[in-house]
Amino acid sequence: MTGLIVALLLGAAVVTILSHGGTEPRGGPRGGHERAVRRTHPQDLPMGLGRLRIRLRRQVLDVHDMPLFIHQLAGLLRAGRPPHLLWSDMERVYSETPTVFARTALPVIATARRAADLGLNVPDALRAASGRATGQARAPVNADRAIGLWVDLAGCLVVAERSGVPLAAILERYATHLEAGLDSAAARETVLAGPRATVVLLAWLPVIGLVLGFALGVDPVQVLLGSPLGLLTLGAGTVLMVVARLWSGRLVQRAVEPS
Repeated sequence: MTGLIVALLLGAAVVTILSHGGTEPRGGPRGGHERAVRRTHPQDLPMGLGRLRIRLRRQVLDVHDMPLFIHQLAGLLRAGRPPHLLWSDMERVYSETPTVFARTALPVIATARRAADLGLNVPDALRAASGRATGQARAPVNADRAIGLWVDLAGCLVVAERSGVPLAAILERYATHLEAGLDSAAARETVLAGPRATVVLLAWLPVIGLVLGFALGVDPVQVLLGSPLGLLTLGAGTVLMVVARLWSGRLVQRAVEPS
């Protein structure tokens, strides 16, 4: 009986490690701007549940759409499209694109298009519109990351105008920089999957120890609460467990934060 309980506990520990460490993090490394998009059709899900899951998925902005957007701008320029017509083209494209990024970016694109039509300063229009578009009440997850995109894009336009460097070349280099940052973040998440699983497993070890004590015929509760030494041991163990959990979480958080 004891061997069976131990085997079950070991199996639960293995399942915990695999569930936290064996899954590739969402938004893993993607070469260049090629992306593999998994789509779930509403007809594949029960009625109601399909709409709910699609709605929940659309509330998260896919950060890989940002370098793709820059690549599209650069591609239009490479094809000979005049810069002042870029925004009307992108507005038509993204008005027909049912993604969270399209819904977030469309107001900014429309503002840039109006500024270009009126001969106003497009970089200033991008900076002004970015805060309004991403600061709305029901902004999707990761929408704040789009603020940097529009500010950086305005900077690219200014640099191209003042230096004479082709805008397409600047945009392509910026898109490559964005992709490299996303790939680096995804690789960091993959590396940290193991330490995170270890932290979770260590947090459950005291509970597993109590269960093993009962399985071996010992009453851990009576031992810990029945004497001053037991109470002292319980208090010290609890403090050490909390400190270890906080310390491990802090180490993982410092590794996640960009240097």
